[in-house]
Amino acid sequence: MKRCLCALLAACLMLPLAGCWNYRGLNEMTIVAGMAIDEADDGQYLMTFEVMDLSQPTKTEGPNSNLVFAKGGSILEAIRNAKRQLASKLYFGNMQIMVISHQVAEREGLDAVLDFALRDSEMRETMELVVSREETARAILSNDEKISGAVSYDISRIIREDAKVTGSVFSAQFYRIYDDSRTPGINVVLPVFYLAPEPDSDKKHVEAYGCAVFKGSLLAGFFSAEETKYLLMVNGLLTGGVLTFYVPEITKNNITLEIKKVDSSMSYENNDGKIAMKLSVKINAYFEEFPHNKNEGNHPVLDQVERSAENLVREELQSVIKKLQTQYQSDALGMGRLIYRTNLPLWRQISGRWNEMYQTLPVDVTVKIHLANTAMVRES
Repeated sequence: MKRCLCALLAACLMLPLAGCWNYRGLNEMTIVAGMAIDEADDGQYLMTFEVMDLSQPTKTEGPNSNLVFAKGGSILEAIRNAKRQLASKLYFGNMQIMVISHQVAEREGLDAVLDFALRDSEMRETMELVVSREETARAILSNDEKISGAVSYDISRIIREDAKVTGSVFSAQFYRIYDDSRTPGINVVLPVFYLAPEPDSDKKHVEAYGCAVFKGSLLAGFFSAEETKYLLMVNGLLTGGVLTFYVPEITKNNITLEIKKVDSSMSYENNDGKIAMKLSVKINAYFEEFPHNKNEGNHPVLDQVERSAENLVREELQSVIKKLQTQYQSDALGMGRLIYRTNLPLWRQISGRWNEMYQTLPVDVTVKIHLANTAMVRES
């Protein structure tokens, strides 16, 4: 009896070791690198899929991509309709980005896109959602100027590396978008891309435009790449970039500082229901361009540069905050979320009128910049 039980147990233990039960080879999949969502003239979804071309040798030239188009009454129906022109079913397990047109974002919002992407078992929660500044989302993926063989992979790398270099693009992965869309007191911000013309040429290349700010599920407006840097600064997401400004008393040329570290904090005061926000930003920066004839170690000069840079950042932050409050009426900085997370009873009192309060909310901005290094090689 014991031998029978042992044999049965051994047979059961062998079942999980039998290998992958739903294995598919590359020749049985059409790998999607990215997809674009537009609205057709008849109100249906017009989908564009950038798929990897695995039919050609990739050792010398690397992989390339092709475009597949389909239409349907819903996103899933359009995806299924694409199979009519493909030998293999679309595979989304390696998809990097999803691009939506600004018309879809303005009229329909993000709800349908989020719902589909997070329910689908193949799609990654870490893929990026991008807004197209062109007339269509399809135009972004249709660009022929590729670096890595697929426009979708190029955009993904730009987003991933930007915060360390220029600080002009938000990273908006699906799980973060879902969290922000379901959390009271904050609105979603998405990266924006467009086709930038090249000098003295008819060619265009894909380039980050800045960010798109939402109010609820719908697109409220856009911020430029320079304005986006200050949004990133407040949210604690900026890890690089430069500050360029002009101080005529010191030099006739622009001064450029390279940002090395940013610490930001936000707090609020509640006086009998009257709320005032406080924003503090501390920046460590290095000199990168400082063309002048004075001694580098002249502390009054360095102090003046610090004060000028602080004034620049303070004014830009105040301008961005005012634009969010009055023009877009979007709490993209999460001021309401701060109250919601730290004082739930207070949030319950004001949540019904928060949108109205937010538009006139006083925000005190303080900026401190420390020049950690002049980055100058001195003569001996």
